[in-house]
Amino acid sequence: MRSHRLAALVAVAATALAAGCSSSSGSTTTSTTPPPFAHQGPDAVGVTTLDLGSAGPVLGERLATVFYPADAARLSGHAAFSYTEASTLPTALQGILPARYNTTETIDAYVGPPASTKGPFPVVLFSHGYGGERLYYSHLLAGIASWGYVVVSADYLERGLAAQTLKLTATPSAAQDSAVMASSLTAVEHASADPSSPLSGAANPHEVAAVGHSAGGGTAFNALAAPSVRTAVGWAPVGPTGTPSTKPVMLIGAEGDTVVPPATVRTTYASFHGPKALVEISGEGHNTYTDICTGIRSGGGLISYAISAGFVSASLAELGINGCQAKDLAPERFWPIVQYYTVIQLENQLGGDASATIPSPAPGQFPGFTVTVTQSR
Repeated sequence: MRSHRLAALVAVAATALAAGCSSSSGSTTTSTTPPPFAHQGPDAVGVTTLDLGSAGPVLGERLATVFYPADAARLSGHAAFSYTEASTLPTALQGILPARYNTTETIDAYVGPPASTKGPFPVVLFSHGYGGERLYYSHLLAGIASWGYVVVSADYLERGLAAQTLKLTATPSAAQDSAVMASSLTAVEHASADPSSPLSGAANPHEVAAVGHSAGGGTAFNALAAPSVRTAVGWAPVGPTGTPSTKPVMLIGAEGDTVVPPATVRTTYASFHGPKALVEISGEGHNTYTDICTGIRSGGGLISYAISAGFVSASLAELGINGCQAKDLAPERFWPIVQYYTVIQLENQLGGDASATIPSPAPGQFPGFTVTVTQSR
């Protein structure tokens, strides 16, 4: 049972983590000045958890982790936010991961401080990949929040770790995913109206964007059907399930992605007929967007344990570590590119200049990477 569950868990993670145009490339030379939006923003970041209600007797409670601009003067007494990889696993599997593989991620954020009084802030609804988990993207989501956004990362349990690993009968669907994303917006709106919540006064439910990775990218694109959702950003995304929206979208992909390869991302990009941008990043892979990539590179994490114990085949292991091998540049160098372009899209579409073009990188802006921007406005 032990090896069966681990093999199933790694299989899910490996396969999931499932007009006129102009383009330009960025230089790979060294630059000492970090570009705006690529680094931590001006706001301290708080983290809190919302209960979205029961997902049934098997899957249990559905939660959402919220990253938000915090009151910098009231951080005292609030612990730094961190989590272990074991804590993201289904409860039945948390004791299986040996301590040496149980990596810890420490995020530049604090647990539960009051929200900044500079709000309300636009809301970003996030959807994780197939077999993923709401905390796996905490570095990027906290970074986005630091630029003045309330970022809500919900459990998509029907296609998450528990359902896939434990062979549960939950059936994921686009309709269910859309309902979860809508419920996460409702929950953060209610919390913002609650004077006793850390999120009191934080969220503006009338300025909303959707962001998602892999299968979650499809959920983000589907969310554009809601009147309040003004733009969507997909990281290594699959396409929407219905007719693509004509609202503004951005797609971000990596040339080394073997799960959702560049050709697939370009096909999805071509299917949109409204304002759109495609950001293609040299190297890296499907899992480089996630926090767990750092653990994999250090020899830790669930996937490293499964490989060392022989629980998975070489081909499956290759998918699981796509973008997180020693030959790849560190994810800490990749995340700033993804954050930079995601925040630019949010800034333009949520209160900025919706017709603004997406800038191509300046020489040396992202050392070690070539970034190509294609867009139609």
